[in-house]
Parts: sequence; C-alpha cells; structure tokens
Amino acid sequence: MNTTAADVHRRIEALTPQMVNFTKRFCQIATVNPPGNRYLECVRFLEKKLRTLGLKTKIHRVPPAVQRKLVPGLDAYPRYNLVAHWGVGARKTLHFTGHYDVVPPTSGWKTDPFKPHVKEGKLIGRGTGDMKGCNSAAIFAVQALKASGVRPPWNIELSFTADEETGGYAGLGWLVKSGKIRPDAAVLLEGGSGENIGYAHRGVLWLNITVLGKAGHASNPKNGINALEKACGLIRDLKKLERLYAGRRSRFLAGPLARRPTLMIGGVSGGGNKINTIPDMFMFSIDRRLLPEEKLGRVKAEFLRVIRQAQRRDKDLKVQVEYPLYVAPGWTKPHEQIIKVAQAAHKMVRGKRSRLRMSGGFTDMHWLTNDGGVPTVGYGVSGGGAHSDFEYLNIASLPETAKIYSEIALRME
Repeated sequence: MNTTAADVHRRIEALTPQMVNFTKRFCQIATVNPPGNRYLECVRFLEKKLRTLGLKTKIHRVPPAVQRKLVPGLDAYPRYNLVAHWGVGARKTLHFTGHYDVVPPTSGWKTDPFKPHVKEGKLIGRGTGDMKGCNSAAIFAVQALKASGVRPPWNIELSFTADEETGGYAGLGWLVKSGKIRPDAAVLLEGGSGENIGYAHRGVLWLNITVLGKAGHASNPKNGINALEKACGLIRDLKKLERLYAGRRSRFLAGPLARRPTLMIGGVSGGGNKINTIPDMFMFSIDRRLLPEEKLGRVKAEFLRVIRQAQRRDKDLKVQVEYPLYVAPGWTKPHEQIIKVAQAAHKMVRGKRSRLRMSGGFTDMHWLTNDGGVPTVGYGVSGGGAHSDFEYLNIASLPETAKIYSEIALRME
C-alpha cells in the first residue's frame, strides 16, 4: 500500500465513530416507501454534509407531470434526487450511487426501527443495511480522500436517489434517462458485500391476479360463485410452473437459489367483505424473479397459458391480470475495467480474493448498465435482515467498505 492510500485508510478508521453516528441520524429520517415519506428532509440532510466537504450539490425534483406518469397517485409525495460532484479536471467520471428510501417496518420489531441502536458490534434499525450505511461509507470515503489532500484520477460524483424499493423509476432511472448524470463507470453501493462483488442482478415481474366470482348468501353456497375457492384452484395450477423453473439455470455466477427463477405468491392478498356473503372477488399478488437470460414476453406468456388452460376447464373462472412492476435484469461483463479495479481494491483492503456474484434481488444497477450503458459494480456493507424485523449492519464493515470505495476512487479505470 502506498503512502497516500495508507493515510486515507487511517483517516477512515479515525472517522468511524462519526460514521456510525451519521448513519444513526440518517436512519432516523424514516423515508418509508411507499408512499415516500420525508424525502426532501433526507436529501437536505445529505446535502448539508456533502457541502461541508466542498462538493458541488444539486437537489433534483422530478417534475410533477413526469412523476404522475412514473409513480401515479402519489402527487402529495414529491420525489427528490441529490447529485454531488467533485471535479478534479479528469477526463473521466466515476459515479457512486445509492438509494435512500426504505421499506415499511414489519410488525415484529422489538425496538423502534427508526431509533437505531448498537448491540454486539451491530447497528440495528430499518435502513442500516439496506442501504443507508452503504451511503454513509461512500460519503466518509470522500471525506477521508479530501482530508488527505489527494487528487483522484477520476472526477468523483455521488447520487442519492428515491424509490429503488418500488423500481427506481423516479429515482436513478429518472436521473439516467433525463441525462442528469453521464458517468464513465459506476459503483452501486449495494449488490455485494464481504467477499462478494456484485456484477449482475435478477429482474422481477410483479403481477396482481384478481379472480371474479358472484356474490350470494352463505346459507346457499351454490347460489353464487366463490372467488376465493376459484383462486385457490388457480394458485395450485400456477405453482406447477415451479417444475418448469427448476430446469432453468443461469450462466451467471451466483448462489444456488439465485441461479434459478423463483415464484412467490400472496405477498398481498384478500377479498370478500362479510362473513356470511359469498366472496365475489379475491386478489393475490405474484413476485416472479427473472434470470438475465429470460425474456419478459415469454415469462408473461407462461402465466397466461396456465390461466387460459384453467379457464378452459372451468367456464366460471374469470380472471383479471395486472403488471404493477417490472424491473429488468442488469449486468456488467466480467472483463470490464471497473470490475478489475473493484477486485484489486477489495484485495488491497481485505487481503483476499473476491468472488463475482449475481444478486438474487433486484437493484438499480440495470438503469446504469441497460439504459445508461455504464459499466457498474455493486458493493456495500455487510449485515442482514433486510426487509425483516431485525435489520442490521456489522459496524466493522463500515470503515472496511469506505476503504474499498476510496481504493476504487484512487485507481485509474
């Protein structure tokens, strides 16, 4: 390790208590999505910190007319994205990006999810791991670089974006598609951790299936059409698709579960309105994860084929299908230079070789790789419990991750 990098690393270590405290304060701003609470407060909090580091910042509000198309029905919750720039006169720009929205807290939290606390080397709270701790690590990496007087070989740019948890259309997607950012390479501040560097992610298709029945009095069940019973039969048919999925395997490097498509039914479900009335409607959702090799049209056609086959067997089965969300798979080719830079940075800090891995969950990477043509690598803090009632980050991973970010910034593409 050269003298400059060693100095940056020492400064990051010294900044760790501040980093933990900053992450606590960051997570106390409950940017719950949906619907999109406290977004402006959050970006102003981040902007204040970045300006103290001497970065040029701009808060971009998504125009209301555009927002209505991207996230309809949420006009009362404006979408904001923050971009910060450290220009050093370099030919190329390296972009670090992370989302600041979090999923709603689940019902099993034993403590207030928005009052993070430290226990046994963990910072526990909603958003600590997914992904405000990652964002903090990037900010403090820049602080250490600036304090060391180093001039990186890239212009350094950061963005903190809305709505990743609901597809990122008014977040990073809007920044990329509207031309607000045009980097040469990017680091997504999640999608990998520990020994794993993310270079791809699966896609997702959400479906809302509504089965229509006919209401009637419960004392005469044959006098109506029970939508719940019809839905149960359709669900059994749809679950048979998992046999088809078992024969598909991605060529991308990933854990065993992430290398195959997955199907999850019933994240949202319900119907009926009175205990003694035959339910005339029952709705259930489907979360279908797509491999990079799969085509959206084929995936939709498989669902529709099952539904039509069921309807041919049962003339009373009436079904409506909606697609509230589609996120495309995204990936960077392993030979891209940003991958090699990240691998070298990881080895410098952790002293061991990294592994390229595809994330089983979707991230914002596809906006950069697919829509922006920007080679992107994913890496963040280690922890666990994302979207659960015990979310945490390992505090030791905060400075370690910040060091990896600083090493990437110090290396030419």
